[in-house]
Amino acid sequence: MTDWTLEKLNPFGLLVAHHRGSTDLRTIPVSALQQWVDDHRVLVLRKFSALEGTALPEFCQRLGELLEWDFGVVNNLEVRAEPNNYLYTNRAVPFHWDGAFAGRVPHYIFFHCDSAPASDSGGETLFCDTIRLLQRAAAERLETWKHVTITYATDKIVHYGGVFTSPVICRHPQTGEDVLRFAEPVVDLNPVRLEIDGIPALDQAAFLAEMHERLNDDAACYRHRWLKGDVVIADNRVLLHGRNAFTEAAERLIRRVNIL
Repeated sequence: MTDWTLEKLNPFGLLVAHHRGSTDLRTIPVSALQQWVDDHRVLVLRKFSALEGTALPEFCQRLGELLEWDFGVVNNLEVRAEPNNYLYTNRAVPFHWDGAFAGRVPHYIFFHCDSAPASDSGGETLFCDTIRLLQRAAAERLETWKHVTITYATDKIVHYGGVFTSPVICRHPQTGEDVLRFAEPVVDLNPVRLEIDGIPALDQAAFLAEMHERLNDDAACYRHRWLKGDVVIADNRVLLHGRNAFTEAAERLIRRVNIL
């Protein structure tokens, strides 16, 4: 008999909660963590001991090579006094996938919640299962998207930046399934500009609006409301993720590690 319970989340995802709390995450085999993420896209681990300091990257190394940024491997997502990028504000973050500007796309995103906003303060992290999204689209729409490529550009003000081009529909590197690779434009701090090829100029605003609606569709989008101590492991190869805005006074600190 295990010391944790498993609960499926809606519309996808798995919550694994320890019965008593304060138990080391290493009691769960790495193979089980990987299988749960493969099966459920998002894995929430709750009521386990916090990974303090270097214990976080050391644990993440059990899952694979860590993506190194200018600041190291751990990104502290928190409100900063003088931010130069929207990630470090209390504003909403549009949907995107990690590693696109780095040229090395991580398999997993590992989140550790040190401080969580109150339940009515916002700050939820959003995950869209793009395989579900594609399955819900009409055949004619899929055919159109297969011929669309987008060039993304942003200034390297923080740890990422540059220019890259990606088709909207790509193949999953392991399963061969179609997945959606799309990042919404950013008009906030450190803007991200999109040049869309395959959609007539007059139709591009409608295309972006439709994508926003589909990404937020309740049938394909899981909204994670954080509790202090939560660990979330997400499949970056299938999912796109973003964030709801949160109130200015709310405390929110998420430490994030990208795992290749």
